[in-house]
Amino acid sequence: MCNQVEVLPEENYFEKPFLINASLTSLSNSFSLRSLIDSGSAAYTLIHDRLADKVCKEFGIQPISLAKEKLIRGYDGKLSKKAITHKILPNLTVGSHKKLSVPMLIADIGHHEAILGKP
Repeated sequence: MCNQVEVLPEENYFEKPFLINASLTSLSNSFSLRSLIDSGSAAYTLIHDRLADKVCKEFGIQPISLAKEKLIRGYDGKLSKKAITHKILPNLTVGSHKKLSVPMLIADIGHHEAILGKP
């Protein structure tokens, strides 16, 4: 049995997150954003509330009320302070992959524009 523990240099704990370029589209408009990939996200796909406002204005759409408010649990296990109450359904393009009418829950997600979780 090995009793040695490898300690990683501190800078490895603070690597930049895995961000990708993506775009949201409607029939006549496109909006570019940087998205965090989080394949373990149980909250599906999230969009920052301020960015959602801009997208809605640009696309001429209104957010859709959820049938039931949702709270999300962060990576630290804490529940969000504010419930998610609305979503938008833009088309999402990442590289050559396009998905139509992707439900994006509107929330204050800190410094990320979007978090791509479950499809």
